Amino acid sequence: MTWDYIVIGAGSAGCVLANRLSADPATKVLLLEAGGSDKTFNILMPALAFKAMADKRTNWKFMSEPDPTRNDRRDMVPRGKVLGGSSSINAMFYVRGNRGDYDHWAQLGNRGWSYDEILPFFRKVEGNRDGVTDIYGRDGAVVVSEVRKPPKLAYVYLEAMQELGYPHNPAYNAEPTEGAAIIHVTQHMGTRFSAARGYLDPIKGRSNLKIVTGAMVRRILFEGRRASGVELEMDGTVRTESCAGEVVLSASAINSPKLLMLSGIGAQERLREHGIAVLHHSPGVGRNLQEHPSTQVKATVNVKTANQEFNLLGKLKYGLQFIFDRSGYATYTYTGVGLVRTRPHLEYPDIQYHFGAFSANYTHDGIEMQKEAAVNLQPNVNNSRSRGYLELRSADPKEPPKIQLNLLSDPYDVETLMAGGRIARAAFKTRAFAPYVTGECKPGRDVQTDDEWTAYMRENASGSYHPCGTCKMGIDPDAVVTPDLKVIGVEGLRVVDSSIIPQIPSCNLNAISMAIGEKGAEMVLRARRPDGKS
Repeated sequence: MTWDYIVIGAGSAGCVLANRLSADPATKVLLLEAGGSDKTFNILMPALAFKAMADKRTNWKFMSEPDPTRNDRRDMVPRGKVLGGSSSINAMFYVRGNRGDYDHWAQLGNRGWSYDEILPFFRKVEGNRDGVTDIYGRDGAVVVSEVRKPPKLAYVYLEAMQELGYPHNPAYNAEPTEGAAIIHVTQHMGTRFSAARGYLDPIKGRSNLKIVTGAMVRRILFEGRRASGVELEMDGTVRTESCAGEVVLSASAINSPKLLMLSGIGAQERLREHGIAVLHHSPGVGRNLQEHPSTQVKATVNVKTANQEFNLLGKLKYGLQFIFDRSGYATYTYTGVGLVRTRPHLEYPDIQYHFGAFSANYTHDGIEMQKEAAVNLQPNVNNSRSRGYLELRSADPKEPPKIQLNLLSDPYDVETLMAGGRIARAAFKTRAFAPYVTGECKPGRDVQTDDEWTAYMRENASGSYHPCGTCKMGIDPDAVVTPDLKVIGVEGLRVVDSSIIPQIPSCNLNAISMAIGEKGAEMVLRARRPDGKS
């Protein structure tokens, strides 16, 4: 069979594309996913997100190279390997970002990507079924809600931020975004609502849509300079699928540039090193890798947190609460969000906080719960300036790429993260937290000066699991795709996922990835219509 569209990757954007492109019953769509089904308890129950992330069956579990900006430490770089992609294993935060993020994209030459132009696509994603706030779209595919029955310490966090001058802002996804709130999540009645649940489950029965799991795409095939299909491997057998329309690459900020390079699109000197025939010299492929640098500020408390509650009795108690009430510890990880300006003259927040009434550390396997009763207020640099890169190790499709984060290579990120850490420390010293906090465990009282904070961050800072930017959208020489997401230098091929982001926005990337999927689908469908209209 020859398909009208082949979508590579059933992640946050790929699920959207499969839904929208197959809406016309006369259009034949093939969706290819390397992972398997999302119908597991680790994915359904939100508190088990850390387990889903630690499972190689649902997470690619890429590892970064030693980072010279952080004492040569390495990180696990998670990407979902399952229907729903990272939306099936993430912490479910729903954060749009602010006007300045997307107006900046437009100012870089990306026409059509300003805040006012991207906002309708966020609203197409959002299903305000639980009535959390009227700023959201009502009838979108993915339900957005507030976490249900968060712990008391989450409300203490809100009081602490207000003491520091940061308002309670339950509508933080509209302008102005500054303030603190109980986090909004992609959940419905306490269960995960991934892109697969919202966009694939309702339309799996369409006869013109074929969803194939366990399919690892090896490369994109071309006739001349036009994408004509894909080569894939399933159960040890290599086969091809043909496409008469467009191939759409939605395989993540890690796998999308990797597949472009394996297909001959990338920096010619690096492709030739691996014996790959150069189809198009595109030096920006794999470059511009961005993340949100983060660090931990933790304080011990004199009340039980999730770390103590999840013993055998607690698992039974909260498991039953989940089954009968869909609330409580089983339905969340972090419960608070904060968007703040570290300096009053800034126009937009430069730090995002994640507050959790638990203690955890970042390890090679992901996030690992600790024994102490503690709370964690994690600052993340919003519009980070450090840049890393991604390269092939070899021409073998099964070999993971080299990922160099260079997470703290820009002084702006070091200074901003330090400012965010000091505000977090101040939050734990407020009157609101005074009855609960018994001491600071990270970074600790020995970290006071700028040099001590910098040393602490180089030893402890990590990414936020938000890689993006490796197939940059733009009009400059390093751009990989045009503002309508067409791969420069070839035909019949687009990239539609977080890899097209030119500058990382002030948000977790799941919301914008789905919005990119909605906007990308509209672009593909518009190109198919004779009049070129939506």
